[in-house]
Amino acid sequence: MKRVVAHINPLAIFVFVALQILFEPDCACAINRRTQRYELQIGAGVDNFMGDICAPRNSSLPVWVLPQTTGFVAQGGFKYYLGHRDECNRLTVGAQNIGFSLFVGHLGAEEVMENTKKFYYRNGIGFSSVFAELSLRYEWYFIKEQPSHFAYKQVGRPIMKRTTLMPSYLFVGAGGLFSVGRFFWDNNEGHQSVRFANVAPVLMGGVGTKLRINRSVSFGLEAGWRLAVDDDIDNCNGKDERTAEKPWIFGEWYDQYQFITMSVTFKLREKKNHLPDFRSIGQ
Repeated sequence: MKRVVAHINPLAIFVFVALQILFEPDCACAINRRTQRYELQIGAGVDNFMGDICAPRNSSLPVWVLPQTTGFVAQGGFKYYLGHRDECNRLTVGAQNIGFSLFVGHLGAEEVMENTKKFYYRNGIGFSSVFAELSLRYEWYFIKEQPSHFAYKQVGRPIMKRTTLMPSYLFVGAGGLFSVGRFFWDNNEGHQSVRFANVAPVLMGGVGTKLRINRSVSFGLEAGWRLAVDDDIDNCNGKDERTAEKPWIFGEWYDQYQFITMSVTFKLREKKNHLPDFRSIGQ
């Protein structure tokens, strides 16, 4: 009996695979499926305090920045990408993140004689404090973070979708500020000071952008504004009366402060149990 040997044509294999790709458009880019649902962020920057101390004479002035009202801040954050998986188990491109952020740094203000033309001078009144702010925030991307991938159609050539270079977002949130510091003033008895501590709920909002370095790392710039529900961050709540021992007067300003920070963001892969894989930092 004659033995028959079957030969597989390489061209036939290529045509078969190509047809599978062309007629399965959504799954054709599954090799680039996005599994990085978590973000770890660290950064640093500057802050500016606006309250009763150093308030301007012109009450309609919305923002002021003085050397003695600025400080430094460090930040850390952990975010979760709010997307959903399609039929190919690929995360769809969305526009929302939710996460926690922690800011620590210095807040302070001091009224000095050099600013008496535009700002109040109240006998050397001032404060200096260190703070920690913990908040929950929601981000909405008006420029979506689109990863690069090929988009296939049932008929036609594949189209390369480029990576979004600078995804940008707006954010809102709420949290709490804890601060401890020293409040000081000058009177007839000389320089006086007192220690204080304060806990204040805060509301926040702002805008940010990222510069993608690679698939897992990006640099960020963010500007945020905070409004304190409790008007006592600077130990001036407007309830005390002016006396010879405490010769200051209070304005009508609610305590608020702003942050401008630069950061580095690391995307983390998602494990099979949907928890973050911290071993994937930078990969």
